[in-house]
Amino acid sequence: MERQRRWDEDERFTGVSDAAAMLPAVRRLDEMLRTVGWVTEEPEAHLLPHLRRVPGWEVLGERLLDDGFYEVRARPEEELEGIDVQRAVIRLLSVIAEPSFFVRQAGGDVYDCVTGVMPGDPPGIFKSHGHLVRVIVVTEQE
Repeated sequence: MERQRRWDEDERFTGVSDAAAMLPAVRRLDEMLRTVGWVTEEPEAHLLPHLRRVPGWEVLGERLLDDGFYEVRARPEEELEGIDVQRAVIRLLSVIAEPSFFVRQAGGDVYDCVTGVMPGDPPGIFKSHGHLVRVIVVTEQE
């Protein structure tokens, strides 16, 4: 049975540790995700102005979905492929990042993000709240 590499030059086929050290923070985020009212209102007022100012991106449209996701369709100004798309999306989303920030490629050109403030997070001046953002990367002209 051939062992599957984790990347193109992987010779170890295994890592150095598990990620259990992050479990307390992930569990806290999980708790916040389940808290009714944690996702804030009016993302078009709080998030959109920041996203529109990110160099290298054009926001083509946005809407708030029933499940709380703020869906943003955006086109990069340069042609990107592979991991460079994901890295560019993370740079786009970083302008709205708060102390907790999680991004995953949900499929194809769709990236889901949760970012927020959990109780006790620095600087401690805001009540716990969060945002769900879905970025759909558009590569063709609309």
